[in-house]
Amino acid sequence: MKKILLLILSVSVLQSSRAQGLYNQKAADTLSTVGTAAVVQPGDFSIAVIPDSQYYLAQAQLGGNFDMLKAQIDWITKNQKKENIAYVAQMGDITEHGDNPATARSEWYLAQKAYYKLESPVSIPYGMAVGNHDQYPSQYPVKGTTNGYNKYFGVSHFEGRPYYGGHYGNNNDSHYDLFSAGGKDFIVVFLEYDQFNEDQDNMYNWANGILKKYADRKGIVVSHSIMHFNPVAGSNTPQGEFDLQGKAIYAHLKDCPNLFMMLCGHVGDNGEGYRTDTFDGHTVKTFLSDYQSRANGGHGLMRLYKFSVKKNELSVRTFSPYTNEEETDGDSKFTVSLFN
Repeated sequence: MKKILLLILSVSVLQSSRAQGLYNQKAADTLSTVGTAAVVQPGDFSIAVIPDSQYYLAQAQLGGNFDMLKAQIDWITKNQKKENIAYVAQMGDITEHGDNPATARSEWYLAQKAYYKLESPVSIPYGMAVGNHDQYPSQYPVKGTTNGYNKYFGVSHFEGRPYYGGHYGNNNDSHYDLFSAGGKDFIVVFLEYDQFNEDQDNMYNWANGILKKYADRKGIVVSHSIMHFNPVAGSNTPQGEFDLQGKAIYAHLKDCPNLFMMLCGHVGDNGEGYRTDTFDGHTVKTFLSDYQSRANGGHGLMRLYKFSVKKNELSVRTFSPYTNEEETDGDSKFTVSLFN
């Protein structure tokens, strides 16, 4: 009964708060208690990460099929309690062809059919990144449309949910969520694919402002493209290198002391990468996971990030619910410090 009353109270507060701002932040101040439906009891918890799912929806490419994505979602919903999954983050390139009229209807239909299972019959807070293939046309220095993304995963779909924070501009291409777990409060900021500097300064200044507004929350940034899995040719750095967008994101956000983690996909040949960067005494860890270029479009590989606040450890696990395989090499299964 207490949980029901608390949930009703949080929804009531959210609906009654209509503070308007430049970036349409929804109940920004009242959400300090953060969507009580998203709060997990203190202790270890996990974030499930779904890499690029484009070939599972296009299906005809590289042997991927819809059952691989379905297996990932089903595993998350069935293991929500066992793994204490507090949040799910998708890395972008949800679809292969975005708003292409020849394929948009089928691919976005499959996308909502799969990802909406995170909402019912269970309810797990989740957010999705906009990748270059979710824009149409993709990979050109002109901003593509994201009509399909915003139809199925836009502001109107998420507003009113206790974990949804707000968005940048007039759509949900860049947005943020709020959740609490392990006795800590978190903010997850999603930034759309913007490799060609279409709107970087304004968008990243918005993200900087959001992270500083919620300075008491541990910050996670998710964007489709942040880093390469291998060092750039001629570099002496033994870890993965930021790509163009990654450099811009880090340059704009490194002065936010609550930012501790960044997640991305996009680069699929090897599919894994990790780097650390320290500025003014605080460290940001960046993780790349994307398996689209492997056999059968990725074999349904995904990741689970286990947070142990008491031990100050973050453990990474890479596995496929579709094939039941688990990767145990040093790039796929490892543990690092959680906060600095």
